Amino acid sequence: MKKFFAVLTVLCLVLSMAAMAEKVTVFTFRNDVVFGMPQKDVVAAEGNAPHEVETEHTLGPVTFTEVEYENVAIDNIKADVKYMFVEDALVAIRVDYDDKAVSYDEIDKTLTAAYGEGADLDVKALGNGVYAVDDEGRPEAKAKLWNGGDVLVVVEQDEDDVDVTYLDAVAAYLK
Repeated sequence: MKKFFAVLTVLCLVLSMAAMAEKVTVFTFRNDVVFGMPQKDVVAAEGNAPHEVETEHTLGPVTFTEVEYENVAIDNIKADVKYMFVEDALVAIRVDYDDKAVSYDEIDKTLTAAYGEGADLDVKALGNGVYAVDDEGRPEAKAKLWNGGDVLVVVEQDEDDVDVTYLDAVAAYLK
C-alpha cells in the first residue's frame, strides 16, 4: 500500500509540473504554413497563386527545392517569398521585401518585441554579396539574428533591400 501511495504521489508531482510548464508554441507563417510541411501542402496553402519551382539534386542523397511566389502581400506589404525544402520538408522561408516597402528598423522593432533583443551579425562574415561602406569604411549593411525557440530569424539589409529569413531551429535533427 505504501508503494501505491508513493507512485501516486510521484505521478501527481509529475502531472502538476507538466501543467506548470510553459505552453509550447509553433512558428506559423502566412496561410498557416509551418515547418516540416511537404511542398504540396505549402502550395495548396498558397492557393492558385503563380509560382516557380526549382529543384536541385545534390551530390549526396538530399534534394533541395525552392518554391517562389513573387509580389505577394505579407501584412499588406509587397514581397517575394521563397519556401525552401530539404527532402520535401519545409526548413526555411525567405521574404525579400520590395525596396523601401518596410525598413530594417521597423522589422527590428517588431522582432525585438516578439523575441527580445537580437544578436548583431557580422555582415563581412556572412559573405552574402557586395555591401556598401560609409565614409569611415564601415559596412552600411546590417544583419541581426533572433532565436525564437522553434524558429531562428535573420534580418539583413543592404542599401534599401531588406530580407527576412525564418529558419527551422530543429531542421538539422530531421531524418
